[in-house]
Amino acid sequence: MTVPITITGRHMEVSDALRDHTVEKMNRACRLLDKISSAHITFSVEKYRHIIEVIIQVHGQTIRGKEETGDMYSSVDQVMDKIESQVKRLKEKIKAKKRHEEKESAAFEEEAEAGIPRVIESGAFAPKPLNIDDAVEELQASPWLFLTFRNARTNEVNVLYKRDDGNFGLIQPL
Repeated sequence: MTVPITITGRHMEVSDALRDHTVEKMNRACRLLDKISSAHITFSVEKYRHIIEVIIQVHGQTIRGKEETGDMYSSVDQVMDKIESQVKRLKEKIKAKKRHEEKESAAFEEEAEAGIPRVIESGAFAPKPLNIDDAVEELQASPWLFLTFRNARTNEVNVLYKRDDGNFGLIQPL
């Protein structure tokens, strides 16, 4: 895969040989990855220091490496070794995430095939104290099929529900 590479020289002219050497090393370091959106390489010379900085955007992540030596070619080799190790770590991380997602989806499919019901949504509320007649009136006025309330007489949580025959059912704890 050819990586879209931008090469910049700061305080120096980048020779064709250096450019070719860098692109070859870059392609070798990034051969494990796909979906590389961009790669930017900056060469700079400050007195006797030869500095290379590499920034790669891949899978929404940024891989960054910087190296400084007395020779630009050795800087390229060393920074590409760093980039290659980061690429390997990122690739393993992507594989592990994919395995984890596959394991979760397989477990979900097994539960669905086995007919095991799952809790899809849950909520919490504080039941208000009502007597049974007030609870019936509130349930009649609402679109809900049931009403959970605190029985004002017994101070216990009760559930009042609409029955298919038009009447109401009351569930009380023992």
